[in-house]
Amino acid sequence: MRKLVLVTAIAALGTTAVHAQNRLALYEEFSGENCAPCAASNPGLNTLLAAGTNPSKVLLIKYQSPIPSAGPIYNAYTTVTNARLSYYSVPFAPYGRLDGTIQGVGTTSPGHVNYLTQADIDNASNLAAPFSATVAHQWTANGDSVRATINLSALQAYAPAGANLKLRVALIEHLRYATAPGTNGETEFHNVVREMYPNAAGTQLSNAWTAGQTQTITLKGRVPSYVDKAAANETRLVVWIQNDTDKSIAFAMPSTYVAVPLDMGATQVSLPSALTCAAGSASVTPSLTLKNTGTTTVTSARIYYKVDATAWLTYNWTGSLAANATAAVAMPALTVTPGSHVIADSVALPNGTVDVNGGNNKITASIVVYNNAGTALPLSTGFENGGALPTNWILFDANANNSNWLLTRSNTANIGHNNSTYLLYHNNFDYPSGEANYAILPAAVLPTSGTKTLEFWQAYAQYATEQDRLEVVYSTNCGTTWTSIWNLAGANLATAPATITRFLPTQSQWLLRTVDVTAVPAGAMLALRATSNYGNSLFVDDITLRATNTTAVTNVVAATGTTLAPNPAADRTDLSFELLKSSAVRVDVIDAIGRIVATPANANMAAGVQHVAINTAALSGGVYSVTIRTAEGSVTKHLSVVH
Repeated sequence: MRKLVLVTAIAALGTTAVHAQNRLALYEEFSGENCAPCAASNPGLNTLLAAGTNPSKVLLIKYQSPIPSAGPIYNAYTTVTNARLSYYSVPFAPYGRLDGTIQGVGTTSPGHVNYLTQADIDNASNLAAPFSATVAHQWTANGDSVRATINLSALQAYAPAGANLKLRVALIEHLRYATAPGTNGETEFHNVVREMYPNAAGTQLSNAWTAGQTQTITLKGRVPSYVDKAAANETRLVVWIQNDTDKSIAFAMPSTYVAVPLDMGATQVSLPSALTCAAGSASVTPSLTLKNTGTTTVTSARIYYKVDATAWLTYNWTGSLAANATAAVAMPALTVTPGSHVIADSVALPNGTVDVNGGNNKITASIVVYNNAGTALPLSTGFENGGALPTNWILFDANANNSNWLLTRSNTANIGHNNSTYLLYHNNFDYPSGEANYAILPAAVLPTSGTKTLEFWQAYAQYATEQDRLEVVYSTNCGTTWTSIWNLAGANLATAPATITRFLPTQSQWLLRTVDVTAVPAGAMLALRATSNYGNSLFVDDITLRATNTTAVTNVVAATGTTLAPNPAADRTDLSFELLKSSAVRVDVIDAIGRIVATPANANMAAGVQHVAINTAALSGGVYSVTIRTAEGSVTKHLSVVH
């Protein structure tokens, strides 16, 4: 299991009854929207649970956990999930329990969802249910609370030795997103637990029941504002009886969905383009799709809209939307400054009344405005800007799934090049294979003649054989298409030994890359494109775009006096050069196909004449490039190796 992480009147009542011969088992899964192994395993789990008659045998509920890191679903309300993580001592994700018990005991990583089998489901369903029940829920008039009535009846005597029986009640919602809310690419999350009543500890029950004994329990609790009560989400309650002594679950069942008569939802914000180019601010006209998710025709609503954290503006909509019908509404134009922004729309007051279902009112879309008013070269940044992206830099999430280049910092050690604090990071360790994103440089005025170079320091370790990729690309049509002019992947991209743990670079594992960008057309966008193969972390720092000239390099390395002797060489040669000032210097030996085969020096050096010994005994005969790299450019000499 690769990368296993240790990881508005009151509505009508809904009622469901279950009999002993139709016992419903409960499968609790701990997943995560940032959990790549979860995204890999959940399709198989969902297929199994939906197969044949399994929907009448077993019910899935999910806790979106902070494993390996907290995502927006988890962050919305952490209390219940944290309590259940602690209750089961969950060690990793994706992890699950069937009726409170672990599958895969005696194997590697017991509890992993891949261990759930059809036989497990059949065996759990075939057990006699000790209880029957009716479960009903009601939404309050303004939709901010729910009332539940649970009538329990013992079908047989039930008194496990040492029992500590609890009734647990959870509000679940089937979540669907147009774009992934986390980093693992998942857009659909089945039966996510959004709240528990009265809390995750549950309600104490009698520990000894006689046949025919009954009990009625009524509960009322808050409904989080982000919960969508629309029919498609099947938002309802699940109740179960659990023995806290051994965690076993004796009985479980859901309530039925309760329809919301009057409900208007916002389902999509459409923009002309996710990436817009302008010489400064841009005018953008969004389109908002409204949907009648209730049962009553809607003829009016109020729409609120804004950019980022500005004040809400209002727009009054009128029309006629029958149940389940949609309408696209052209919103007023918005002025958007250069950079990344969020456009938000929210619909309220359907037919002038309180909206019982606030969970489907608000929707957002992201837009990036690229300032194509070019500035003169050189352009340079080390990202040391207090955590803010430098002016006119763009980190573009091409598929808008919240997996992107990140401007990151180290809280425990300065892992950036030259011990700097801030740097760019592409999280291939967690991003799914094929995830591609762009770090777009500010627009530059490129000279019409002469050589231009892009220089940056890069650190990466390969995970096994995965081919994570880094490219230098350009676009002449505002990102509609891109042309690649430099491309390294896998072992050729690596600056450190392969590792199956999350890579963090040391200072010796940073490598200066110099890319000739002379062929990039004037006015084009220039970017670093990272593509994940679900491998390992990639870091970039200290980026410079310059018109290359001899002065840039010779500010550090003397224009004359750089030698290789002997040349040709058999077993050894000595590289001599003069530094005009102290500098970080890396010397690489590069073969004919561009692979770094040796790095005989990578250190801070003082001003003066330097001597670097290069062992050529292990090199195959042929011609090599020996490159002296500094932050201000590089010098290359050719070396012949003969044996």
